[in-house]
Amino acid sequence: MSKQLVSAEELQRRTLSFLKNYFLIDEHNDRESYYALTPADIKKYPYTACGIALNLFMDGELTKADRFIDALPDEGEYTYMKIGLKIVNPRITWKEFIDTLKFLRASNLSVGFVTLTAGRPAILNGFNDFSRIGPFLKKHKTEFVENLSCLYEPSVCPSIYNQCLAEYYYQINRLIDAEVLVSRTIKEFNKDSEHRLLFTALYLQTKIFIAYGRTVDPESYIKHIQQYIEETGIAEFSYNLDSAEVMTAFYEGERKIISSWFKNNAPDEYGNFNMLDTYRYLVKMRCYIITNNYTSLIALAEKLRPLLEEGRRHMDLCEIDLLLSIAFYRAEKKELAIEAFDRAIKIAGRRRYYRLIADEGCAVLNVLIDYIKQKGESEFLMELLEMTRNMAISHPRYLKAELKNDSTFNQKEVEILKLLEQGKSRDEIAEYFFISENTVNFHVKKLYLKLEATSVTQAVWNARVLGII
Repeated sequence: MSKQLVSAEELQRRTLSFLKNYFLIDEHNDRESYYALTPADIKKYPYTACGIALNLFMDGELTKADRFIDALPDEGEYTYMKIGLKIVNPRITWKEFIDTLKFLRASNLSVGFVTLTAGRPAILNGFNDFSRIGPFLKKHKTEFVENLSCLYEPSVCPSIYNQCLAEYYYQINRLIDAEVLVSRTIKEFNKDSEHRLLFTALYLQTKIFIAYGRTVDPESYIKHIQQYIEETGIAEFSYNLDSAEVMTAFYEGERKIISSWFKNNAPDEYGNFNMLDTYRYLVKMRCYIITNNYTSLIALAEKLRPLLEEGRRHMDLCEIDLLLSIAFYRAEKKELAIEAFDRAIKIAGRRRYYRLIADEGCAVLNVLIDYIKQKGESEFLMELLEMTRNMAISHPRYLKAELKNDSTFNQKEVEILKLLEQGKSRDEIAEYFFISENTVNFHVKKLYLKLEATSVTQAVWNARVLGII
């Protein structure tokens, strides 16, 4: 049963409150009502055209969106709206983006309803993929900051610049430079109450901590945002909070957080598909990896690919091929793994996505090693290998697959594992339980089978990773 359609008048009222108490996700929830509008409705309530175009963007209907926007008249409110819609069009190039902002500045206009992040935890890879503009940022700071004043309050524009540059520095592995800038932006975004952008800064700072090998509480860095949501009710930037928390949980092996999100909050790619969910889909693909559900991962990746290609989302394309390579490798399809990894490496090499590859750590390390053996060494690949190996050593729980056999462990088995962890010998364990050493050997053999281990060290480690001890 379809829900009742919202009137054109009410849709216009909601659209005019955009970024105050009505956000992109709300517009997508009203998509049936927007798509049901007639030309007469749009003429009477012109701002509803924004909702139609934004929904076409979110549905991945970029060509249809372009035709719809081009058909709008170049007069009155439509002129203003068309400029704003051009800025958030996923296909806009960086040059077109800057040229449009220059036009706005020259015309003394501002577009306050534009959001660069669309709720995603990044600015350079938010609504649009501008992840390649680092060299431009360093050379044209003044111009960039001045142009941004068409979209945001002038006081916060220098901080947005710093955040963009920090995201660029992070990708090329200049972690100290990134940390200096992101610490500054957190302070400034807090002061200016720019909590939509504060989310991006906190998320990047968490990634930097993880890259340094630090243990991070998956919940800690978003508590401030959650508190703000409760106090204000403004929740646009909260849309990806739970999936960002899960992304952090992968590194710490926090199965409860991951499983709960996967079961209750992960987006349904077979239901109300939404390009606003791209980041969430990428997190879900990792859930498919740890549950050995490679078929679903491949299906989701190939559903996203043409939409990402049309939207020129190079970073996301690189990431899905990276995740595909991990899945193929674990499924023992090494030739397919190398093919997918080669596609990812070619994008990463051109666009300097060092951390995008390295952050997969132990999950991608063996793929990278095999790739180097086949393709030969290069400065880029050897730098990647060092960074990836460091991540693998620092975060061995990352994307640790669930056991293939659905094993449970009784109390005695857990106690034996704890004694093995303490370095007890098998005859010492036998004395603890008043059983024979042969019986201990029998239990250890069962533990090896359940934990897919071939040694005491490996069994104890797998038990730790899985939270059994």
